[in-house]
Amino acid sequence: MSDAARDPILAALLDGPFRRLRDDNHIDPHRILVWDEQQQPVIQALSILELLGRYPCGDAEEAQWCADDLLAILQRKRDLLRMSLVAHDIADELDEAEPTCGTVVLIINPDRQEPHRLQNRTQLRHNFITTVAI
Repeated sequence: MSDAARDPILAALLDGPFRRLRDDNHIDPHRILVWDEQQQPVIQALSILELLGRYPCGDAEEAQWCADDLLAILQRKRDLLRMSLVAHDIADELDEAEPTCGTVVLIINPDRQEPHRLQNRTQLRHNFITTVAI
């Protein structure tokens, strides 16, 4: 499935049955949302240790991504967490404000050979990360 075909499916899942998980995750500094169609439920909030246990990182043959990929994901999560916390502060002070929040979703491709994109179009070895506005 192409990245363009995945986007509306992911949006529908996060606006529908996984809305609460999405809303809880955007202010949780310790968990990353992961969409893996081979898992149940298909979207889960994983700690960094759970993420690395399920999807090995590094130079080993079974590794699905490298340390630079993980660092990029964590940096994007940090940036979106900060933005979301500021947005909540603004909303608390101004009733009419509708600030934007966001979080990261790591999308696992069932075809482990196909590389994916980072949001800035940098290639990851087997996963891609996207930003979800809330």
